[in-house]
Amino acid sequence: MTTKQCVTEELTEWLCSTRYDQLPSQVRSKTLDVVFDSVGCMVACSALPEVMTIVEFLEELDGQAQCTIIGRKGRTTVVSAAMANGGMAHGDEVDPVHLTSSGGHVAAGTVPTALTVGQWVNATGSDVLRAVALGYEVGGRLMTILYRERDYTVRRFYHTSVVGALSSAATAGVLLGLNSRSMRVALGLAAYQAAGPDNMTKDPGHMGKTFQVAAANRNGVTAALLAQRGCFVPLDILDGPLGFFDAFLGTPEVAVEMLKDLSRYYAITDVMHKRYPVGSPNQTYLQGLFRILKQHRIQPEDIREIEIQIPKRGLHRIPSTRHASISGDVVCAMAAVHGKLDFDQLHDPDAVRDPAVQKMQERISFVGREDWKDMEHGRHAIVTLMTMRGQAFQEEVWYEPMSRRDLEEKFKCLVTPRWGEGKARCVEGMLNGLESAKSIRPLMEELEG
Repeated sequence: MTTKQCVTEELTEWLCSTRYDQLPSQVRSKTLDVVFDSVGCMVACSALPEVMTIVEFLEELDGQAQCTIIGRKGRTTVVSAAMANGGMAHGDEVDPVHLTSSGGHVAAGTVPTALTVGQWVNATGSDVLRAVALGYEVGGRLMTILYRERDYTVRRFYHTSVVGALSSAATAGVLLGLNSRSMRVALGLAAYQAAGPDNMTKDPGHMGKTFQVAAANRNGVTAALLAQRGCFVPLDILDGPLGFFDAFLGTPEVAVEMLKDLSRYYAITDVMHKRYPVGSPNQTYLQGLFRILKQHRIQPEDIREIEIQIPKRGLHRIPSTRHASISGDVVCAMAAVHGKLDFDQLHDPDAVRDPAVQKMQERISFVGREDWKDMEHGRHAIVTLMTMRGQAFQEEVWYEPMSRRDLEEKFKCLVTPRWGEGKARCVEGMLNGLESAKSIRPLMEELEG
């Protein structure tokens, strides 16, 4: 029988005592991939309008020049930098997501916080990687439980911002050297700041998602810093009635799953890196669509109809009212018209309003599969393409993970247009050598504009 405070206490004791060299090599390697991929995404997103609105606001607030805002000259406070960099981490739909929950941007709550706080305390590269891995452990486990337990239509909220506040606090707490008691305070303070309304399904832009993730990083770092200063709140935020799981799910008993296979299973090993700069539900079917287009040399004018079968729950996450990188109709139409998906095109209103793209949208239909209910079906799709000549081509596809070479190519495509080949190669090299870096500060200096 789990007693009061058991889960929160046991989890934080493990977080505070686990050394980097105790992490399995697979976990360390995957963590490096997550940081590598996330930095590329942050650089690409650093100039997006939603991100710039937040950055320019923060730059207007006078404060100590402590930490880097990626892509900008000059520095700001550690809290403001965490917020700005957090906004970049999910400024678009190009960042990694959590596979076992079929979505959820866990890395966006750990990587920007680790880089920012790591710069502030002058952490080593392995210190930063440890913080990312352990912060992800909190976020990944929370995300899996929340996605499984929530009902899309009855109890809907944006998991990423809720989880991000706690995973950011854990990440910052690890770098600040908090003990178990202070870490419990940090998680409690972070949970008090978690929000997550999901009316963003009505947002034609990306501001709602970008801001909530930015705020999650700000709130998590703030919570850890306050805990370091001795602030006190009840120490059992993950446990029992009135705790986190009771508030967001009404099922406090699921808290025990936060401890399942602790130190044997690591959540970060279940990261899904995105091959395309679009929302998670669009990733799998795009592989099948591009395969059909390439294999049969189909041109846009040849297409009469495209039918996409995905899990029914996925239909709630790709409504046509959302930003082009999320809207299934737009994503599929642009892929069919151009034979590729380009990051900058998805953020160019003129490209989205291209008559050819809008005409193609009329030929696309999505079918929600009622029988695909398991989480694993979040990476399952069937694509059927009918041609004007009556031909039918079909691909049933499961998402294929990206290789390290794929990640390197993605990084170049995202960073080089912003900073040029020379700087892109320099940053890539520094990220590849992060594990042995004596200080994170040279990397953060290079990430300045």
